[in-house]
Amino acid sequence: MNTVLLTNIACSIICAKWALDLGYSQSKQIIWGLGGIFFGPLIMLLLYIRLIYKAKSEGSSSGDII
Repeated sequence: MNTVLLTNIACSIICAKWALDLGYSQSKQIIWGLGGIFFGPLIMLLLYIRLIYKAKSEGSSSGDII
């Protein structure tokens, strides 16, 4: 139980940071962070895919995603 909680908290922090990189407002960052606490890696996957599409639309190379 403790490992799952710590993993989801780490996912929450990363999700909030990636939401900041995507340009979401602070309230949406909090929502993505809360989603990261409850759904962990699934929310991270969704945000990662959005980061990839954002980088693709800006013409960045794959090493410049984050």
